Amino acid sequence: MRPMRKSLPLLLAGLLLLLSACASVSHPKVDMMAEFGNAIRWSDWDAAWSFIDPATRKSLVLPGEEQDRLHDIKVTGYQVRTSEPQADGTIMQMVDIHFVDQATQVERVVHSRQIWRTDDGGDHWWLTTGMPEF
Repeated sequence: MRPMRKSLPLLLAGLLLLLSACASVSHPKVDMMAEFGNAIRWSDWDAAWSFIDPATRKSLVLPGEEQDRLHDIKVTGYQVRTSEPQADGTIMQMVDIHFVDQATQVERVVHSRQIWRTDDGGDHWWLTTGMPEF
């Protein structure tokens, strides 16, 4: 019975180390969607633009013009309401974005429907619906 008591703390420490290592493994989809949310939260429009699907970018306003429009927008909140896998392999998210227009000092909320897709088996996810409409 004595040898078991000595090895029990060592066994528990090893188990905790293993569990903490598993907890740090993340999925690229979750990371990329969270990083996009962080870019929006900080009103970092260059970073947010880099998550837009290259095919979608072609039909959108150029980043410089987009930044001029967004210059007065300060995001005060970003909350993912739902995130649902779709039959075609995309992910649809519904997001509430609270923001203040610096020109009017009025806080508003935009409800953004985001469609995310991957073209390489899940290693890189692209936002196909473009930037939120403020």
